[in-house]
Amino acid sequence: MYSARISRNSPAAFIILIDQSGSMAETVVIDRKEVVKAKAVAFIVNMLIAELLNRSRREEGYRDYFDIAVLGYHGDEVASLWKNPNRMFMRPNDLIGNELSRVPVQRERRLPDGSTVVSSVCQKIWVEPYAGGKTPMYHALTECYRLCKAWCGAKAHRKSYPPTIFNITDGDDFKLQEIADSIKGLSTEDGAALLINIHISSDAERSPVLFPESKKELPDQRYARLLYDMSSEMPAIYNESIVQLRGRDGERFWGISYNAAMTDLVSMMNIGSVSANLLF
Repeated sequence: MYSARISRNSPAAFIILIDQSGSMAETVVIDRKEVVKAKAVAFIVNMLIAELLNRSRREEGYRDYFDIAVLGYHGDEVASLWKNPNRMFMRPNDLIGNELSRVPVQRERRLPDGSTVVSSVCQKIWVEPYAGGKTPMYHALTECYRLCKAWCGAKAHRKSYPPTIFNITDGDDFKLQEIADSIKGLSTEDGAALLINIHISSDAERSPVLFPESKKELPDQRYARLLYDMSSEMPAIYNESIVQLRGRDGERFWGISYNAAMTDLVSMMNIGSVSANLLF
């Protein structure tokens, strides 16, 4: 289980759900700068998309190893965030040259001697930030279930690595457990869909909880416990990366972060995309 090799004939699916409610207009710190939370999340999602494309690149061009969907939810709306909003899943060759824009960004790299070098690189932008309205997470998860069910049910995907879903939120909603369980009940022959819930916080003083082994690691809050119950238990293939991130051993971890900072979001998404290493 969770060992299917990813190829053009057997791609892997990533579904990214982004909370775009009004609270995403709050500021967070990333690279020692204050940034609006919605902009920071969009930036990190664009980095993940670029990394997936980079992993798909070969001498002859790009191979369509991945089906990628990005949905934003705010107000009463759940919508695809691609340049063509009528498209849900996009593959690498669909995305090449189809970005909304390119922006220069500063990257800081630490050298072995401890010094740092700052360089300017061009970041492709496929997903733009937005913040406004309420948090229709139930509707977003319902749309995710529909997409995931159709993808898993396709004959071409029956033996594929199961879909990985990132739900990035700072909000609350009700009626979530049942729809989350429905998503986790979808599967290919290689395993069940993985639902990873990432709760991000504007408060730098709060201690994040990443991939907990039990509810005891979480604050005694209804929403924290709900997100835990909504999340998937991570397959053993992810354990080494999770142990390295947490800095201590463990055997069973759940796909949730709570009170995560932007750097934690990067780490969670990097670990959640570890299946992308199963390429051939």
